[in-house]
Amino acid sequence: MSRSGRIRVLQLTGITVGGSAEHLLQLASLLPADRFDTTIALSGGGPLDEEIRATGLPVLDYAPSHGTGHFKQATPDGPVELVRQFLRIRAHIRERRYDVVHTHTSVAGAMGRVAAWSAGTPVRLHMLHAYAGHDGVPQPRRSAFRLVERALGLFTTHYVAGSRFIRDVGVRNRQFRPEDVTVIPYSSRMTAGDASEADRARLREELGLPVDAPLIALVGRIEDQKGADLLVRAVPAVVAAVPAAHVVVVGDGTRRAEVEALAAALGVADRVHLTGWRHDLADVMRAVDVLALPSRWEAFGIVNLEAMAAAKPVVGFAVEGIPEVVVAGETGLLSPAGAVDDLARDLVRVLTDPELAARLGAAGRRRFLEQFTPESMVRAHVELYDELLSRGPGRRRGRRGRAR
Repeated sequence: MSRSGRIRVLQLTGITVGGSAEHLLQLASLLPADRFDTTIALSGGGPLDEEIRATGLPVLDYAPSHGTGHFKQATPDGPVELVRQFLRIRAHIRERRYDVVHTHTSVAGAMGRVAAWSAGTPVRLHMLHAYAGHDGVPQPRRSAFRLVERALGLFTTHYVAGSRFIRDVGVRNRQFRPEDVTVIPYSSRMTAGDASEADRARLREELGLPVDAPLIALVGRIEDQKGADLLVRAVPAVVAAVPAAHVVVVGDGTRRAEVEALAAALGVADRVHLTGWRHDLADVMRAVDVLALPSRWEAFGIVNLEAMAAAKPVVGFAVEGIPEVVVAGETGLLSPAGAVDDLARDLVRVLTDPELAARLGAAGRRRFLEQFTPESMVRAHVELYDELLSRGPGRRRGRRGRAR
């Protein structure tokens, strides 16, 4: 512990993009300062770097060669650079003598757990946001990734999963035992709130749209996982039924040029607006009419909670952990994975039926406030840290896994 008697915690992640970085930012900033001395370690160059530094918490950039700004890292780090990063992390952990090292994301999670073990950190906790060896990864890489994660279990005190789905996948693939993982659902930094007419008009004016234009949002990385291309393929059918409809894609990624080319090829380039990363997501979410979630795979999707906080219906595919968050027919409309025609149909339903959209949105907000508040998420982590630290050294396993 620190001289003040507070528990020293390191929250360690890779590039600060997506739900894992959102979760880390929320958790680190909300851990009670009177009990926890919290530091954040990150691999610089991500879109949330600025917001993380704005928390006022100590920040270690263990990959300063990436630069600053959005995605300065163009290619994966090579082995020499990864070794440098590992040595920086290990030296920092040894110097600070943390009580808890809580890692996030695959590469950072591997380096951080091994470094913390070698430095004698008593609690080495890993957050399961996703798996490097998911079913979409071709063999033999998939099996290799799973073997690596099993080996990393030797350096891991305990796991946290953001959904029952992600826990069950790991258990099924024998990457850990059920008693080695605790399910703590995600939350959202967004507070429940509604947009004024001025808020709705402001976003549409920025995009050059009429103030009454129906607006569909996709928020996330423009990568294969998030299915921006699938949403674009649904746009012609949506526009045929709702001629004034438009789509705003908030995010960036390696597939952006392909998505833009697809929109042009389908004749809907004027209906699809790609804004890049933004820091006014709450304003955007409250100003749109519906969130589209056409993900090919998704363990949870924090963006669902952001839509629910804004009382917006979610329309997407019922993949992996999504049905744990979005209740089909109650808080949103879900269709089978990849069913573009069904996605278009459901988007048209909520855009043309204001009563349905309002009912789904209101139910989503109630669900968010009842089950996914920041307070409950942070409280569950505090209880877990306390319990793991109370075991004393040498008691790596044996916790009874449970959903909180």
